[in-house]
Amino acid sequence: MTPVYIAESELDAQLVQDLLVSAGIAAHVFGPNVAGSPAGVPATPQIRVVVEDGEAIVARALIKDWQTGPELDDEDSDEDDALFEDRLPLERDA
Repeated sequence: MTPVYIAESELDAQLVQDLLVSAGIAAHVFGPNVAGSPAGVPATPQIRVVVEDGEAIVARALIKDWQTGPELDDEDSDEDDALFEDRLPLERDA
């Protein structure tokens, strides 16, 4: 197994794991608070996302694309806000 990502938090690691799994890559999260490390994956204080050795290059490329994806500019944000202007929170009958 090869580490492909060092996460800042468990949530960060979960997002990367979900990204890789959605691309068909089996990914696992290991770290100080994550139980059960398989043989060959040394213990570490870092939260890591690991994949099979043969999938590491593709996994790293996916992560890089995800990290450097297009950023929204103010114009895009305004368009997104307009989509939800007419929606109000649901009210429950008392």
